Amino acid sequence: MVSDDPATPGDSHWEINIATLTFRVTQASITQLPLVDINYGLGEYVQLKVEVPWVIQDAAGLQLKGFGDSLAGVKWRFYDKGEEGWRISTFPQAAFSPSARSIQKGIASSGVGYLAPIEFLHALGSGDINFELGRWFRPAGQGDSWIMGAVLTREVRKGFELMLELHDEVAIHQARDQLILNLGTRWDLSDRFTLLASLGRDLHNTLSEKDVFQSYVGLQTRF
Repeated sequence: MVSDDPATPGDSHWEINIATLTFRVTQASITQLPLVDINYGLGEYVQLKVEVPWVIQDAAGLQLKGFGDSLAGVKWRFYDKGEEGWRISTFPQAAFSPSARSIQKGIASSGVGYLAPIEFLHALGSGDINFELGRWFRPAGQGDSWIMGAVLTREVRKGFELMLELHDEVAIHQARDQLILNLGTRWDLSDRFTLLASLGRDLHNTLSEKDVFQSYVGLQTRF
C-alpha cells in the first residue's frame, strides 16, 4: 500500500522487502526492479528505514536505467494502547537521489525532499483500519503537497489478509490532486516469509494529467 501504518519490526529485528513496482501510462512504463526496502527495529517502538530502487524507464522506444529516488527515515510509535486500542506513529523521511547520472537522465529528482506524516491504526472486527496524513516538502520548483490515505484490512483466514486503500495527494495552493485506489494482499508463507502484492489505478489525476496503473509484488523476510 502507498499509506504506511504504525507497525515496527520489534527490538533488534530486521524486516526486508525485495519487490518490483511498476507504473504504466499510455506508451510508457516505469519499473522499479529491484525495489529494496530495509527496516530495523531499534527497541519496540522505533524503526529505521532505507529504501533504494533500480529504475527501468521505457518511453517512446527509449529505455533508461539507473538508481531512482531513495528514502531514509525513522518511524516512532509514540502512542500504543495495544492491539485493541489506537496506535499512533510519526515517520519522517528524506527523499534523495544517490546518483547524479540518474538526475541527468531524468529518472530521479534533484535536491532533497522531506515527508512529515503521522499514522493511526485501530482494530476493526477481523481486521483493522489505518490512516496516514502528511506533507511533502520538496525542493524549489518541484511542488509541495499534502498526502491522505486510508486502508481497510481484513483477515480472510489465518495468515491471509486483503486490503483496500484510497490515497490522495493534493498540490499545495493548487486545485490539482491524484486519487488512487489500491487492492492488495498479504500472505504469510511461513514465520519468516510473507508475500505482498497490490494492484492500483488512478480514479482522478490532475497532477500529471495521465491515467496511471500500478502494480507491486514483493517478498518480505523477517529475522
